[in-house]
Amino acid sequence: MARHSASKRGLLPANPLFRLLVIHGVAGAVLGVAFVAGLLVLDVAGIHSLLSRTGEWVVGLSLLTMGSITTFASVSMGGAIMMMPKEEEPREPPRRGLREPVPVMSAIPRRWRPKTGSSLRAD
Repeated sequence: MARHSASKRGLLPANPLFRLLVIHGVAGAVLGVAFVAGLLVLDVAGIHSLLSRTGEWVVGLSLLTMGSITTFASVSMGGAIMMMPKEEEPREPPRRGLREPVPVMSAIPRRWRPKTGSSLRAD
């Protein structure tokens, strides 16, 4: 029986884009958990002592952890997508020389006011 690699067994998706998203999502989730652990160890803003004094510390800790996991995973996945190389159509080479400005006619609304003392008044 032949051994298969982890990606062929189905642990990672076969599609490269989904594989990229899964890897970066897991990395962001690990960073989110590490962030929460750092907050608790350093007792930033008294969050560890606040959680330890409440009877519902599981709810507070799970909300903090899930929010951090979601944030860090989303940022990691978004950064991975934005750093992908763009597939663009080949462009024509830039033209050399100076380009002349092209005059453009545009309609500018003008408020018409009759001159004072004009004969256009309704009598």
